Amino acid sequence: MFVVACVLLIGGSGAASGRAPLQDATGQTFPAAVVAAPPESLLWVEMRNLTLHLDERATIRVERLRGEVVSTAMGKPAVLDDPESFSIRATSGSVALTGEDLTTLLNDFIFAYRSAPLKRLRARPEAGHVSLTGTMHKGVDLRFEIKAVTSLTPEGLIRLRPTRTRILGIDGAKLLRALGLQLDDLLDLNGSRGATVKGNDIFLDPTKILPKPAIAGTVSAVRVEGKMVVIEFAVTPDDSVFGSYVRPDPAISNYIYFRGRQLRFGKLLMDDTDLMIVDADPLDAFDLNLKEYAKQLVAGTQRILPSMGVRVEMPDYDSLAAGAPAQGVRDQRAPAPRSEQEPVAGVGTVVKSPVVPW
Repeated sequence: MFVVACVLLIGGSGAASGRAPLQDATGQTFPAAVVAAPPESLLWVEMRNLTLHLDERATIRVERLRGEVVSTAMGKPAVLDDPESFSIRATSGSVALTGEDLTTLLNDFIFAYRSAPLKRLRARPEAGHVSLTGTMHKGVDLRFEIKAVTSLTPEGLIRLRPTRTRILGIDGAKLLRALGLQLDDLLDLNGSRGATVKGNDIFLDPTKILPKPAIAGTVSAVRVEGKMVVIEFAVTPDDSVFGSYVRPDPAISNYIYFRGRQLRFGKLLMDDTDLMIVDADPLDAFDLNLKEYAKQLVAGTQRILPSMGVRVEMPDYDSLAAGAPAQGVRDQRAPAPRSEQEPVAGVGTVVKSPVVPW
């Protein structure tokens, strides 16, 4: 069950070789890019040290994530304002979920339907396991607690295998054996987003459980570190584009950087995109809300670099939610912070509009 949340951040798991196909919540597959395509013909993204809001409720912690941005509308550019307009095909990276992140995803996404058999869930990663408590409905409400370990199946699903189960305060494993039952006799997960149960194991389909934008990739490891569930994406051959063609400013620690083909954001359409969004307060992780990023944009600053790339500095989203005063957008001719004195690496960048019109 906890795995449900775990894979949330994964959004997808492909074969160990080649490019992982991308799917939306309806199961529609979006074509992967051609391996031999020149890097400038594709749109790439690199994220580092982010608390990324997939919406107002769900967040994932991104230590580092690299990949290709794939438009979900053939022939049209990805639109930063619309998370449903693109998916991310991960080429490497590491993301994590706290217990609070897992709890939100379980209650508000995976089992957020009227007849869900699991309610009021709470997840706690600890000591190499994930503890999950909540209410199981089977005619009557049954309070339960499960401690489980996770693993990956050859098919790329995440398996949650209980090591300890208690139902109404008694040993659930013994109770089920005495009744000749298994967990799949008690739980009907057909209405869930990507969760299935077989025997006493819960399986999560990572292509179906992520809020937009979906993140697809080959998952190489899932583990509990401290109070977080960490998910590692395997390094693909395409990851070599980072550090060569895709070169974010090495002086910046918290950012999201787009490089390559067209990207639309606000009223601006960029060709040969070179857009770096950085944290105004680098002392902690960059709290970024994709669906509400315009609010952060208005409260931040922007400038156009000599290379015609665009650098945007934003305050953390949680600081705006707490009522911190907006700064307003600084004129692009104003002096830049010290970290912005040097342009982002890259040549030939062309911005269709010389001014960011927000």
